[in-house]
Amino acid sequence: MIIEELTDPKSEGISPEEIALALKRILTSRSFRTSNQCSGLLRYIVEHTLAGEENLLRERVIGAELFGRAANYETSEDPVVRLRVSDVRKRLAQYYQSNRDQHRVQIDIPSGSYRATFHRNAEAAAIAVAKEPGPTAQVVAEPVPLRELAIHSEAIATDRTEDPRIGRTPGKRSVRTILAAVALCILLLIGALALIHANSSNKAFRTFWAPWIANTKPVILSIGSNAVYRFRFEYLDRYAEQHNLKNSGQEFYVPLQKGGTISADDMIPAYNSFVALGDVAAVSRIVAALTQEKKPFQERFPNDVSFAELRENPSVLIGGFNNSMTLELTKQLEFVMRGGNEIIDTLDPKRKWQLNTLKDPPDTADYAIITRLVQRNGDAPLISVAGLGQYGTLASAELISSPTNIHLIIDRLPQGWSDKNLQVVVRISIVDFKASASEVVAYKSW
Repeated sequence: MIIEELTDPKSEGISPEEIALALKRILTSRSFRTSNQCSGLLRYIVEHTLAGEENLLRERVIGAELFGRAANYETSEDPVVRLRVSDVRKRLAQYYQSNRDQHRVQIDIPSGSYRATFHRNAEAAAIAVAKEPGPTAQVVAEPVPLRELAIHSEAIATDRTEDPRIGRTPGKRSVRTILAAVALCILLLIGALALIHANSSNKAFRTFWAPWIANTKPVILSIGSNAVYRFRFEYLDRYAEQHNLKNSGQEFYVPLQKGGTISADDMIPAYNSFVALGDVAAVSRIVAALTQEKKPFQERFPNDVSFAELRENPSVLIGGFNNSMTLELTKQLEFVMRGGNEIIDTLDPKRKWQLNTLKDPPDTADYAIITRLVQRNGDAPLISVAGLGQYGTLASAELISSPTNIHLIIDRLPQGWSDKNLQVVVRISIVDFKASASEVVAYKSW
């Protein structure tokens, strides 16, 4: 049994000295030296990212530390941090555009995050190597095809300098040829790496879904529906007649007076009628993945599916608190949904991940549990994607339904994961009411 909490690497093997030098160059550049706030914010983010101080890289903390806000100020009403970080991202883009071949280490702040990332600039390194004189240039041109090309180019250049209409020297033409060859090699290498990554992603994706695809029975998609009440048709008919709305059908709003009362006799539960938009999008992602593999499926609401069917058919449960099947079939596992707005670790109740239900701000975070059960005492395999909110459900469905995205999960799992049961807790950053980035915060395999 394996359980581990995960965090991203700080600098991907790049030394702190290299990062400090890169930061110094950025802060003294034209893009940053005119803004003390942006310079201070970038320095703060880089330093605390390197120190691993995640608690100091939260929006409210940054607002209090750098912009003089109260420690408990309302971030949804005061977007100062989001605006300044957006400005920093723009200035970084301007800096790299103007200094494309002068930085070996690149510092970025991904959208939806207040942490810095660091990676090497392959283009700058290649250009720097190609520009070095003497033996280095000879080494670059050593492979036979490139050497023959360089010699041939020199011969052509020599012949042309005898023509008074052309004033180029042989050396310049040769250097340009070598640089072009180096650039071509780099492009071919990038293409090869991309192809290898794509093949690896497809293999991981098919391995993840293999128990569902190999099963001879159709996959059952159990889709959660939200608890909604609506007016009875008789009430709406009376209201429409009294307010001259007979031609509006049943689709109109009844104004409710503040402090007024509604009789329970006028309301009925609308079972299996309303599905959150995020859950609908999650279903479409899963359906697309199954269709690509030519796997038949059936879409059902939870009360249309029996436990016997879920034991016999491979299944995917979509939704958390709004899907009774998800809650029932995962309640004995380690990571469970409790209290209406949190995920807890039942073996360590102090570990929990909560959704802010007081407001629905444009920038916040959602959490989700991805459960993959393949060892079920002879029962068919089962997956559930369960977000505390609709963003979490959608983002977790996107993770497992895309060959590209699924590596965010697979790369963090132990060897032999494909034959084990899995639970993964995912944090989803929400920016402008959209899921912008996902990260694994905990997992368990058994």
